[in-house]
Amino acid sequence: MNLKFIFLNFAVIVIFGGCQSDQSFEIKDNNSTEPGNNSAIIGTSPLRIMGHWLGEGKKELIVRESVREFSLLNQNSQILLEFPNQIFDVEESQLYFAECDSISKMVLANKWPWDVLFCDQERYRRVGELINDPNWGETYLVDFSKRPWFINVHKNGLFESSNYKARYGNTIPGPILEGITDIMFVSEEVENKLGIKVKSLDMTSGELLQYAKAVYDYNTSHSDKITFFSTQLVNATSLLFMQLLLSEYGKTKPGSRGEGIIALEKTYKFLEQLSKYKPTEQYIDYTGILYDKAQRILFHDKCLFSLQPTWMYLLWQNSNPEGIKKMRPCEIPSLDAGVSNFYVGMFQVIFVVPKNAQNPEAAERFIQFISSAETADKWIKYSKCPTGLKTTISYTDFGQDLFDIFFQHLQKKYGNNQTEIDLSSYVLNSKSTIDFKVPDVLNGNLTAAQALNNAIRQIR
Repeated sequence: MNLKFIFLNFAVIVIFGGCQSDQSFEIKDNNSTEPGNNSAIIGTSPLRIMGHWLGEGKKELIVRESVREFSLLNQNSQILLEFPNQIFDVEESQLYFAECDSISKMVLANKWPWDVLFCDQERYRRVGELINDPNWGETYLVDFSKRPWFINVHKNGLFESSNYKARYGNTIPGPILEGITDIMFVSEEVENKLGIKVKSLDMTSGELLQYAKAVYDYNTSHSDKITFFSTQLVNATSLLFMQLLLSEYGKTKPGSRGEGIIALEKTYKFLEQLSKYKPTEQYIDYTGILYDKAQRILFHDKCLFSLQPTWMYLLWQNSNPEGIKKMRPCEIPSLDAGVSNFYVGMFQVIFVVPKNAQNPEAAERFIQFISSAETADKWIKYSKCPTGLKTTISYTDFGQDLFDIFFQHLQKKYGNNQTEIDLSSYVLNSKSTIDFKVPDVLNGNLTAAQALNNAIRQIR
């Protein structure tokens, strides 16, 4: 790893055009300790930041602008910004593994080449597996939940709706900046071919069944087969199942196990109905394509529905700008007459600070800076995704394109409850992790009754 410093004579010169350029800055004093206003960086070593979202449109710009603005407030030290894509000389499909392997070595040695480190919850989990310590964050990462300002900068109720500490070894090692919403993108090109119009908001399971039948009927009489529901995202069917089950369950807090089993039975019965139309049959050729790359390909004219996280939209804008124009966002359906209090998605930590960082005070001041409402506003504007931080704007401040309308609808309907739910504990009061066998039911390999009995046997 080569760390290159560019020494500048004035406050800041930031190069945003070239993604392969390392960033360094001279930095100025400021005495306020409120988030977004940082006092002088103390220490002689540079503040080293591992960024995220390189090549993901305006998300990358958020990182670069945050570093630039932070450096304008602090002009007595150097800042180095590099992205994982620049640090690790590996193929894109291997980047995740290189990142996790590198962080695991940092933990074991307790030596940190970065003061602010990119480590989302999936990478944290993987590192825990590599070092056989799922609670390594408690030992090695700063717990910002113990800082007086930290809880106040986040949206009210956020920490009550989800146990973030459990994801990072009993710590919250950074701000909950990123919100990810799962969207069932619908192809308008395929709609036209089928002669149907999909209901984008408040779709019911009955309507989803009608769309599946339309695709099935088309495929029986045409050679150019259509995929009804893309499984490029490996847990796509599980996300569909989660939303259906939660809408049938309809509770803000866990109820009795018996109520959960009734909701589970109704959900399985619907999946069994859906299975008659071969909803997971794939007519897209993934031969020779690694999963990570296959997920990023937009087959805008090959499948009716593609369930993907919101961040895929920004990648598709770069890789297939014409194709994305033929897609629109679609809400994951609920079981008929059911209303879920949650919508599948997640909020997560992105940047963390090691306790043994070489410049920990500067790192914590930078974390304060990116926890501000100004950064949260940028996140909403640039990514059109939710954030766990308090903002001064809302989706209603935007225009009325399809994505604006979609996110306004979700915010009004679900609020901050766009999050992950542990179905095993929440619906079935189980301490064990239950394998619900969703693909097996959708593929017709298990009946609803068999799947239900299988789930009940796993309850502990």
